[in-house]
Amino acid sequence: MNIEIRKLTPDLAEDYITFFDTTPHNEKYKVKCYCVYWCNDDCEGKDFKTKTARRNYAIQYVNGNNIQGYLAYCDGKVVGW
Repeated sequence: MNIEIRKLTPDLAEDYITFFDTTPHNEKYKVKCYCVYWCNDDCEGKDFKTKTARRNYAIQYVNGNNIQGYLAYCDGKVVGW
């Protein structure tokens, strides 16, 4: 088993999105958060109600370096945020 931790950068945006697309995060409410609401000062007035909206903001925010964090990989597959 090969474990690797990588700093989130725009070139890892697809891995970030794939992680949230494929990993349950809130089974009680069946939502995908993509961790977008808290990441930007200009979140006020934006519509984060749908998965599609949150996903689109996540792509925009990762590409703009507005979301900071790390992705965990196991054998080349993202397994943690």
